[in-house]
Amino acid sequence: MNIEWPCGPTYWTMGRTLCVSIPFTWNLPEVRRIVRVGSLVHDNFLVGGPAVEMMPGYFDGIPGVTVGHEYPGVLQRVNPQATRSTTGCVRKCEFCAIGTGRIESGGMKRLDDWPDLPVYCDNNILSAGRAHFDRVMDRLEKHGWGDFNQGIDARLLIEYHAERFMRVKGLTIRLALDSESDTKRWEKAFDILRAAGIALSRIRSYVLIGFNSGSSSAWRMCRWIETFGVKPLPMWFHRLDAMEPNVVTCDQEKEGWTDFERRRIMQWFYQHKEAVA
Repeated sequence: MNIEWPCGPTYWTMGRTLCVSIPFTWNLPEVRRIVRVGSLVHDNFLVGGPAVEMMPGYFDGIPGVTVGHEYPGVLQRVNPQATRSTTGCVRKCEFCAIGTGRIESGGMKRLDDWPDLPVYCDNNILSAGRAHFDRVMDRLEKHGWGDFNQGIDARLLIEYHAERFMRVKGLTIRLALDSESDTKRWEKAFDILRAAGIALSRIRSYVLIGFNSGSSSAWRMCRWIETFGVKPLPMWFHRLDAMEPNVVTCDQEKEGWTDFERRRIMQWFYQHKEAVA
């Protein structure tokens, strides 16, 4: 059974220390307000997570606050079914905090061991090599289901991967389409998955929208994916230092985006309803 990912910070207590894992940069002001006020039941605060890695100086000068990223089991506190077997990525995508080196710099790193859980949060599992991929798939076969939550790199997918995916009957496979120039590689990956016998119901696709392209391109990509019987999942591009979610930036406005257009495409593909102006 899948467990929903939280949309904001995850809090827990360790003795008299309040620990906080912060996923998005726009969550930072909320946490800073909490730790600056202080607490009658907590003497100290330990903050970490991707947002803190993105803006490491954000909590400087606040008494009792320590920044840390090595707390054991933190991912499972966020989602008890989640794990990861690698860190970093081989790609250098401009829209990604990892690709630009803002977090998890140093390239792809394979872990010797990891919590044996079914929801994988690896940034690019297919780039870890066949031996490591096989170790992951062996574990997922024992679970009988799984989810590569961060998506599969369509450029690296080959028949061998698809055959191993097929052996996990409850596996959700998420491709990604980052631009219209990637449609041929996406289609090739899709054909490989289908040729291996993977059902349409097991395939999803992220679609990056709002990054160096306008709403017409976003609609074309999502509608194109629908022609294959796959559910498109549009993902709105946020600046890597965004302090508010779902904001249309000046650069996005130059590409023709408005907040109404952003809401219109998101509501249609996630809720199948028209946005209200």
